[in-house]
Amino acid sequence: MMRKITTCLLTMIAFGSTALAPARAEVLILKNATVVDVEAGTTRSGQTIRLDNGWIEAVGAAGGPATEKARVIDLAGKYVLPGLWDMHLHPDSESDLLQMIANGVTGGRIMWGKPEHLAWRAQIELGERRGPRLFISGPIIEGRPPPEMASVIATEGRRLLDTRAQAIAEVRAQKAAGYDYLKVYNNLPADAYAGLVEEGGRLGMPVVGHIPFEVGLDGALAARQKSIEHLRGYNIPLVPADARIQPGKDYRSRTLAWAYADLAKLAPLVDASRAAGVYETPTLSTRIYTAPVRVVENYLAQPAAAYLDPSDRASLKDRSRIKWLSNFSAADWEAASQGHAKQDAVLVALHRAGVPILAGTDLGPWGFTLHYELEQLVAAGLTPRDALMTATINAAQFAGIADRAGKVAPGYQGDLLILDADPLQDIHNTQRIAAVVTRGEWLGRTDLDAMLAEIRAKIAKKAGAQ
Repeated sequence: MMRKITTCLLTMIAFGSTALAPARAEVLILKNATVVDVEAGTTRSGQTIRLDNGWIEAVGAAGGPATEKARVIDLAGKYVLPGLWDMHLHPDSESDLLQMIANGVTGGRIMWGKPEHLAWRAQIELGERRGPRLFISGPIIEGRPPPEMASVIATEGRRLLDTRAQAIAEVRAQKAAGYDYLKVYNNLPADAYAGLVEEGGRLGMPVVGHIPFEVGLDGALAARQKSIEHLRGYNIPLVPADARIQPGKDYRSRTLAWAYADLAKLAPLVDASRAAGVYETPTLSTRIYTAPVRVVENYLAQPAAAYLDPSDRASLKDRSRIKWLSNFSAADWEAASQGHAKQDAVLVALHRAGVPILAGTDLGPWGFTLHYELEQLVAAGLTPRDALMTATINAAQFAGIADRAGKVAPGYQGDLLILDADPLQDIHNTQRIAAVVTRGEWLGRTDLDAMLAEIRAKIAKKAGAQ
């Protein structure tokens, strides 16, 4: 016990912030709440929720008896739903974790794992740090891009594989390190991909990520890749061979080619996706990367953009700094949105066929963008209930924890988002946050505002130092 206390104190001192250290979980009784049943798409008013030791103990019209140690909070007029999940994250700092909590994002999947992410997860699970529940893919697994594409395809920090034997060794190394998933990328050779699928299946490490060009959408679905990010792979079979722009190995051509997709070819791809049991993470928020300059400037002027890391802000202001965007022209920024309606049609067709959709952003400021992603999903054609499913129940099912996450029910994790208005009526209401409960710890609006103020101060200090 003394060792744990010492570790906790050293962690707090090292990071210089009491906001990073969570309080001890208390007995909470939340009365007069309106519980949002996301799966059913309904609400139940007059509910009492009792939490103890970080878990939901009871939910009903009559709560359990109050005890001397219980904290009772009246939630009359408030709506309670499970904490949200962002299933495509790339956090760079401890502040990113707090931003997520402050936005009611109590869980997530990191899609380019590093040793510090594993350390953060351990500290969170030990109660030494406040942060979301994390699932973590290992370092990106990529192949060698064509030499002529070297200027627009990034390989820094990625595991570059050539053979099946190398792939098997990589799976074993990532498993030993403690990662959960194997993230594949565009130029991975088919032989190496097969090795990842084989050894990953043996060791319980699902393959997620992009669709390698040599494998193709059909090959990834046949291999039962667990998730596909950004709707990758779908436009290649949909774009006719005589289209003016063909989806190639650079991001520019693949983006612009979406405008030429022939949706008459879509049905077999949807059927195959459903049969394969794949999850789709469309990351609609990433459209800001290829948006016209005026749209980017408007984005950077929004209040949430104050929480962007200064380097991310600089990259959006000058996208030539981003390698895979460096060959876009001003005209391309205007043309990129012409494929959005086709992408939305693919997304809605997959959803209506029963292919589970995951909310994921791939974009900071973390936490804030998850709410924007939900808005984009509704704008694409999902209902508010459907969008909420992507960030709660679908995420829990993907992670294999649907028996304890994604619902407000007895025996489920004490992660809750408390809102001032019903999100089933208007998805924008997920941003009207009154409080967050994380692992049974109550964080009221004052607590959340203090966390955010501290983050803004750190960002301003970092920007001033650059």
